[in-house]
Amino acid sequence: MRNIFAVKRSERLLCLVAVLAFMALNGLMVAYNFRLFTKGGNLGFWGLFFDHYTVSGFDDLSYMTMSRWKVYYQLYRHPLLPTFFYPFYVLNHWLMAETGVNFAVFIEAFLNVAASTYSCLFICRIFKEVLELSGKDAVLLTAFFFSFASILLTCFVPDHFVFSLFFLTMTLYIAGKAMKREKKRMKTWQTMLLAFFATGVTSTNIAKIGLADLFVNGRRTFRIRHLFLGFIVPLAALSAVYAYQQAAFVEPDARLQEKVKERKLRNDRRFAARYEKQHEFMKSRTGTQVADSRFFEWTDLSSSRTDAVVENLFGESILLHRDHVLEDVNKSRPVIVRYGSVFNYIAEALVFLLFSGGIIVGWKDRFLRLCMLWFATDMVLHIVLGFGIIEVYIMGAHWLFVIPVAVAFLFRHMRTRLAMIGARLLVAFLTIGLMAYNLSLVIPFMLRGFVAPQ
Repeated sequence: MRNIFAVKRSERLLCLVAVLAFMALNGLMVAYNFRLFTKGGNLGFWGLFFDHYTVSGFDDLSYMTMSRWKVYYQLYRHPLLPTFFYPFYVLNHWLMAETGVNFAVFIEAFLNVAASTYSCLFICRIFKEVLELSGKDAVLLTAFFFSFASILLTCFVPDHFVFSLFFLTMTLYIAGKAMKREKKRMKTWQTMLLAFFATGVTSTNIAKIGLADLFVNGRRTFRIRHLFLGFIVPLAALSAVYAYQQAAFVEPDARLQEKVKERKLRNDRRFAARYEKQHEFMKSRTGTQVADSRFFEWTDLSSSRTDAVVENLFGESILLHRDHVLEDVNKSRPVIVRYGSVFNYIAEALVFLLFSGGIIVGWKDRFLRLCMLWFATDMVLHIVLGFGIIEVYIMGAHWLFVIPVAVAFLFRHMRTRLAMIGARLLVAFLTIGLMAYNLSLVIPFMLRGFVAPQ
């Protein structure tokens, strides 16, 4: 991993294009409600951001954290994120005091561009160095991946998914390179760092780090030293970080907020009416939970899996719906929105067929089987258990890279020049079409918030 962040000479043009593209996308996010979101001072930042920010179902908690530091994240899902953002809060707090401007949107944009650019490099390296595609095919499949709606949005929204994408693509690249070496091995320190940081961003990532280690190291994964240093130590460290934040910040604040809420419910009829209305609305969006526990509060056993897969998992994740574009299901978007044109379903079907074809022809490859096990963990979580199933499309950064990886195997198994040209043209056509279609909906939506209420 020593030189993993060094940009190779052959990658410089791709890196430059990626940086410019991601800067442009993040420019849209900076422009969104610009005057409102750059207000500094002693403000009610929760109301400021929550009431005026809606981009699909993505959160804006990083804006809030950097504006007034507090543990807004659910720690059992994101134990490291508040700690990660604390130095940026300190920087932003100082800048706000000096200028009266809230720089959270600019800091987030910088972090997004950096994480997105390296994700782009890692996924392209996977195609070139692990799957041994030509440079042109690697770039084509990289562009194909970033044309997906969920990935486009992930690259500029102020949510945690871009950091998950960064660590997961890095893990796949490291594991793939290790599989190709004569001595197939992921080093203990690599596993330890990936387990700590990737799991700290999203707790379920530990399953993917564990699978990658197992596929590369085999029985060595279970050696006491490797198991202890690679997994137990980072998980223990994350548990300590979680426990400290929970005791020092979350629980005292929860008690205070509960008292404030109870007092307002007693004394403010308008607040009580709004609270009850929102409570009933959220109940209408909640299906049957797996268990009555906060760890299963986002699970749903009753929602239609067919609709969720067609319209959301392989639908909204890849190409946006024109109706209710980028609305939040927890605010105004219906749980299921259908496309108004058959061409949308044709595009979705073509992507799915390419994905399926790649799985069939490449199934014997160990790297693809690892990717498919990663995909399976997400499907168990979201489709079987129903975790976040009503907005599963915002979580595409955790699994959508499996699609172009599978298509890469389809490329590798083309036996004739004509078939290869046909496959490339189809992927290029889909890439251009998806990119143009998704951006035609994203850009007007983001820019209409440029003139914000004062």
